[in-house]
Amino acid sequence: MLRIAPFRRLWLVLGLSSFGDWLGLLATSLFAAAQVQGSTAQGAAFGGVIVVRLLPALLLGPLAGVFADRFDRRRTMAFCDLLRFALFASIPTVALLADSAPVAVTWALVATFLTEVVGMFWIPAKEASVPNLVPQQRLEAANQLSLITTFGVTPVLAALIIAALSRGLLLLVDDHPSRLWISPLDWALYINAVTFLTAATVVLFFIPQLSGRRTSEPGSATRAPSLFRSLADGWNFVRRTPMVRGLVYGILGAFAAGGVVIGVAKFYAASLSGGNAAFGLLFGTIFVGLGLGMASGPALVRDLSRRRWFGISIVFAGASVALLAIAPHLAAAMPLVLFVGMGAGMAYLSGMTLLGVEVADALRGRIFAFVQSMVRVVLMLAIAGASVLGGLVGSRHFSLGSLDISISAARVLLAVGGALGIITGVVAFRRMDDKPGVPVLADLWACMRGRPLSIPGSEPGGVFVVLEGGEGAGKSVQAQRLADWLLEVGCSAVLTREPGGTQLGGRVRTLVLGVEAQAPTPRTEALLYAADRAQHVETVIRPALRRGCVVVSDRYVDSSLAYQGAGRGLPLAEVAWLSDWASQTLKPDLVVLLDIDPRVGLARVGERGAHDRIEGQALAFHQRVREAFLDRANACPSRYLVLDGASNLEELAEQIRSKLLAMLPDQMVGPRSAGSVPVSGDAAPPSNLGPAAPLAADSATAPTDAPW
Repeated sequence: MLRIAPFRRLWLVLGLSSFGDWLGLLATSLFAAAQVQGSTAQGAAFGGVIVVRLLPALLLGPLAGVFADRFDRRRTMAFCDLLRFALFASIPTVALLADSAPVAVTWALVATFLTEVVGMFWIPAKEASVPNLVPQQRLEAANQLSLITTFGVTPVLAALIIAALSRGLLLLVDDHPSRLWISPLDWALYINAVTFLTAATVVLFFIPQLSGRRTSEPGSATRAPSLFRSLADGWNFVRRTPMVRGLVYGILGAFAAGGVVIGVAKFYAASLSGGNAAFGLLFGTIFVGLGLGMASGPALVRDLSRRRWFGISIVFAGASVALLAIAPHLAAAMPLVLFVGMGAGMAYLSGMTLLGVEVADALRGRIFAFVQSMVRVVLMLAIAGASVLGGLVGSRHFSLGSLDISISAARVLLAVGGALGIITGVVAFRRMDDKPGVPVLADLWACMRGRPLSIPGSEPGGVFVVLEGGEGAGKSVQAQRLADWLLEVGCSAVLTREPGGTQLGGRVRTLVLGVEAQAPTPRTEALLYAADRAQHVETVIRPALRRGCVVVSDRYVDSSLAYQGAGRGLPLAEVAWLSDWASQTLKPDLVVLLDIDPRVGLARVGERGAHDRIEGQALAFHQRVREAFLDRANACPSRYLVLDGASNLEELAEQIRSKLLAMLPDQMVGPRSAGSVPVSGDAAPPSNLGPAAPLAADSATAPTDAPW
């Protein structure tokens, strides 16, 4: 990511600004507290700075997003950084000139409020610019690097700078603070101001790519909507777009649950028989988890859909919060707090990435500003509400006979916050899920192993029927009879098979079944079948389904799972993934399984006189194949029709026709057809045929099983 020069420079600016924000927060809070005497006054001064930093989100957050979309983002960012430079530099300067504690504290609060107001305009301009500086496929990596810098590196660096200045300067004057002309906190504020001046210089002169939409273009002033109209457009976009609405809902719910944790952390530490040290450990562990989630999450889930990852992360964080309510001691609570942070970090990273990808550039500033401001409001309300309730209610003791029960309000609030997180994650997941029908946990596990599952389904238009079974079950005969019947009732039908349903597949058939060729290893055999299937699906099955035909295939994916999976002993999950990849997860609408005892089937094959490589396998091999077929049918009975392959041919054909006829749409059954038209598997249908022309496989690829 750092090889991209514009992003590298923006990352430097982000690092400087984030460092300045954290250093400013710490230095300003400590500066305000140092101006007054008494623990109560110091606590009020310290807390007042924190509250003041959150207030602008209530007032100007959404409006700042309109500026990011309407005005040049580069100039907006540079101007904001220059203002923050001046404001932070003014805090110690005013204190030195006024020499009055009330004036110093008052101006510190005013300057903090103004810097936060300015920051509300800087953040959406920056967030909306990042997707324009990096390729879309690298946006997640860019956000990951930015968030780790913001929440992982710069807070620690800011704290170290404060500690180093406080101790280092005192060492220079032999621990006599009165000898310092400028206090360590004043130095920290001046250094903080310089970081913003440097950031403004880099943005203004070295990152011209940050410039977004300009109102200075000819005629743009008359076309640009009003500020209130732009603001309404941003809110309407959130309200009318299900994905963005689910995203915003999920982010706000996750931060509400996190706010509950922070708000009751001190009371929860007390319920664990811990004091300030336990509180510090829990608070610090959340940020460690936050960094771990952002840093390791993408590598952990790999190719998992980011929409799914977002919902899963929120549910994971919510469940961890709920479990905190029953943690008996600090050792059990610490890993759960770590998981809360990890879930929140992963949700925030995936959410910011989705916003950057899914929201158009013209609206991106408003959406980011709306999310950022609402996050701050929800976080502030959750922290305040949880802390107030936790303090007011405290712990309640109940006696049931000889049993004394103590219930902590903090634990009850954690249970409520966890439930809120789980519900939020589930709702967001359902609104945003882009892989319906794919099991969530199975998909997550498959993605972690590098083999993501795809969306199951068949091609719209036609009907896909597959006949499966062991050797000698009569699949080929029934497939031919079914195709002939379909043509008789006026359906366009394609009869094909695996392997060998295409010209290329015919060569594969020779390789895998021919007894004279060198025998492939089991893995090679599975790959050859997959290659045949990929060509077969792409050139024969899907085109026929798009034309509205009924495709009848002699063997398909189930045969690979039965023969290469159970028969050859290859890992079933690997064979399934390979088949899904080759077929692009195309699923048949109906699988007719002709079940037969392998002894009977092989005896039928023996009557024919010739054996291929599969038919020549041992009886135990074919028994494993049969069991695998039956297991597949039992797992999904709605899509399988299991018949006794030893039954009468006419009875089997009638049962298959009855089942299929109930599935066929009325418009697919037309006038009686004149017959079948042979078409090569890889070739397009003849141009003189109408859309309802009956189709069948060519003689070169027709099934060859004996007619029993």
